[in-house]
Amino acid sequence: MVIYILLFFVAACIGMAISVYAFGTGGKRKKIFQDIYFSVEETDGIGVLYTKSGEYSAILRMENPVQKYSANIDSYYEFTNLFTAIGQTLGEGYAIHKQDVISRKEFKNEDGNKHEFLSESYFRYFKGRVYTDSATYITITQESKKSRLLSFDNKKWRDFLVKIRKVQDQLKDAGIAAKFLNKQEASEYIDRFFAMNFKNKVVSMSNFKVDEESIDMGDKRCKVYSLVDVDCANLPAAIRPFTNIEVNNTSMPVDLVSLVDNIPGAEVVVYNQIVYMPNQKRELALLDKKKNRHASMPNPSNQMAVEDIKRVQEVVARENKQLVYTHYNLVVAVSPDTDLQKCTNHLENSFGRMGIHISKRAYNQLELFVNSFPGNCYGMSDEYDRFLTLGDAASCLMYKEKIQHSEDTPLKIYYTDRQGVPVAIDITGKEGRNKLTDNSNFFCLGPSGSGKSFHMNSVVRQLWEQNTDVVMVDTGNSYEGLCEYVGGKYISYTEEKPITMNPFRINREELNVEKTGFLKNLVLLIWKGSQGTVSKTEDRLIDQVITEYYDTYFNGFTGFTPPQREDLRKSLLIDDRNRPRQNADESEAQRDERLERTINQIEQRRKELNVESLSFNTFYEFSVQRIPDICSENSISGIDISTYRYMMKDFYRGGNHDKTLNENMDSSLFDETFIVFEIDAIKDDPLLFPIVTLIIMDVFLQKMRIKKNRKVLVIEEAWKAIASPLMAEYIKYLYKTARKFWASVGVVTQEIQDIIGSEIVKEAIINNSDVVMLLDQSKFKERFDTIKAILGLTDVDCKKIFTINRLENKEGRSFFREVFIRRGSTSNVYGVEEPHECYMTYTTERAEKEALKLYKSELQCSHQEAIEAYCRDWDASGISKSLPFAQKVNQVGHVLNLSTKNKK
Repeated sequence: MVIYILLFFVAACIGMAISVYAFGTGGKRKKIFQDIYFSVEETDGIGVLYTKSGEYSAILRMENPVQKYSANIDSYYEFTNLFTAIGQTLGEGYAIHKQDVISRKEFKNEDGNKHEFLSESYFRYFKGRVYTDSATYITITQESKKSRLLSFDNKKWRDFLVKIRKVQDQLKDAGIAAKFLNKQEASEYIDRFFAMNFKNKVVSMSNFKVDEESIDMGDKRCKVYSLVDVDCANLPAAIRPFTNIEVNNTSMPVDLVSLVDNIPGAEVVVYNQIVYMPNQKRELALLDKKKNRHASMPNPSNQMAVEDIKRVQEVVARENKQLVYTHYNLVVAVSPDTDLQKCTNHLENSFGRMGIHISKRAYNQLELFVNSFPGNCYGMSDEYDRFLTLGDAASCLMYKEKIQHSEDTPLKIYYTDRQGVPVAIDITGKEGRNKLTDNSNFFCLGPSGSGKSFHMNSVVRQLWEQNTDVVMVDTGNSYEGLCEYVGGKYISYTEEKPITMNPFRINREELNVEKTGFLKNLVLLIWKGSQGTVSKTEDRLIDQVITEYYDTYFNGFTGFTPPQREDLRKSLLIDDRNRPRQNADESEAQRDERLERTINQIEQRRKELNVESLSFNTFYEFSVQRIPDICSENSISGIDISTYRYMMKDFYRGGNHDKTLNENMDSSLFDETFIVFEIDAIKDDPLLFPIVTLIIMDVFLQKMRIKKNRKVLVIEEAWKAIASPLMAEYIKYLYKTARKFWASVGVVTQEIQDIIGSEIVKEAIINNSDVVMLLDQSKFKERFDTIKAILGLTDVDCKKIFTINRLENKEGRSFFREVFIRRGSTSNVYGVEEPHECYMTYTTERAEKEALKLYKSELQCSHQEAIEAYCRDWDASGISKSLPFAQKVNQVGHVLNLSTKNKK
């Protein structure tokens, strides 16, 4: 019996020994974590971490400065220069520990606001979509060489406080917002790192277990990958902060270590980048000693080592470079059922392509993890965890990119970022926290089939939802569905019911230079045509006629004033001198009598001109009588009054278009918040097309002055009607005036020739549009240099443009299009991806519109309710594409009610 007891006891001891050997003791593990920090205290709002080994640290939260897919090589070098400078600012005895936390999250809209139906559908569509988020923290640690907390040095403490603030200032000067974590935030960050949980609001952890290959904690398995094996530091001879990928036969620069944000299966990744600043003289002396040791044993490998050291010494001496020790590791957390070997293979292959071979000897998992805690970086072994390099080379291996986030702006227009998650931007560039533009006018170019109209539907829908009055000029029924959904006014031009306006009917207060200029442009447009040329004499003549027309109506004409008579007399005398042979024998008294008689005749003709009401009809009657008189009175020749009368008569009483400029426009339009003018019927009419477009623009101008909220005018292909030398000044005026009244003017076109062949487009439209939107330009790639020059695009812009719809970012997403948007000098590519409800609101496909009408008719419901019912059935049908489902509905000929049947 005793033997059995002894055998059992020995077996138990052996089992316990194996367990302790494999996993360590709970008390030992607990002590390891308890031995990191003495306390976390707060000093002037800064949470300071005190370690038991005597170091103190502060943590800065910042955002990496390089936008992912920014295509800007310079920004990567600016990053390395910045962090090299920070290392030099801190100097000997300091360490920078940069931690980039990359985590997988599920999208949820957290603004808490109530939304319109389509926006609710939009956020519901994206709810739960998994995406990658990132956050960056910099821990600045001052080394404690005496290795005990009680060795407090007040001078070093003051130096620490001064230098950490200098680092914050350096980041601020580089345009990077950086904030120190306070005591509570720093403590929470440490807890989150310990649990590898940066997603949940409440952090907890249990079942911590360590072996040589990984760390298990709660519902995660972690592995720490040391980037460089110091025993055989396999690194490329030269390194730069970026690498190139090929997209659409174009080189696109990305972060050298961009692979850390797309490790397959990883839920959380913390990339630890630690740079230690040693004593420079000591390190140079050690290098010299090492060089001499290699030189004393001549063989090829030692000779290569000598040459390498010489090169480093020369660079340090010539360029004043800083020698630093570095350590890089990745803490990768996955779910328990994920194979960590896939992560390992991905990292080995990806880094291997760059000439970097990650360490295969990271058996000290617990030690690496513990020493990666903020402020504990000096626990890394001098011998096998750190390697010596130059400061700028160390910065190259840092992660430099940021994931795009929503902008801080009251006006939120949602697109998706390039991974397919909604982000809000200030489309105007003027209303957000960061002012990007001087005006919010925009120019949009996209070939047929690029998703141009779908994109504009999305933009104006979101603008309208945010209290913006929208006026659109369309030539293809692209906005009919959206207009019906919002309950707007849809006005189509027909011969029976033309778009009419009486632009001449104004009150005395409205008579100003702006109104006179508009009417002058209108009259000249009718007289000369959109492509006609106008002389200065003709321009001034029409201006005078309009002025006298309104003066006659508002004030009447009772005769010339004495100054006017005197001016007229002087003009007649000048004419006499220019005709010396006429009236040569006339005495001075006779001449005065003749001049007085002439002035009286002119005065009488003016008195006979009456304006009883304001309209095109009365203006026509006034002008055809007054123009010959003005020409006669001022000896003007070359004015073809017959042509003027003939061209203007078409809009006069009894003419083909007599209603267009004589009947008042519906006054309720000024109260409408969404108006679409559909003028496809007259787009080929060289006379009506520009005139009606001009009328609509004037409606917008009036609305712009009356309404106090945001306004936008979107002119689709109709802009070509007014892109003429005759209208150039008016267009410039419209664009510049819009800025003063919280308004935007946008032009949308699809033909490259439209912008290449028109100087007016460049001078009047593009030069006054600070926002440029470009959809897929691959059709124009061979001729893109011209577009680049006209739009003032940079090489960086062009690289972005040619990645539109070309990235490998389609998996797990519905069909979407991408658009390049430049606001001022800031540009990016965004996705236009919307739910079925939005698609059915915007669609111009006839079969789809007919199917929706069928639902609306049969259900006897509103447009919104029809869309809801239709989309429920579409989702329930299992048919992914819209057209096949619409064809099925039309074929059946009634509402399918699939959603109801599936519930049963």
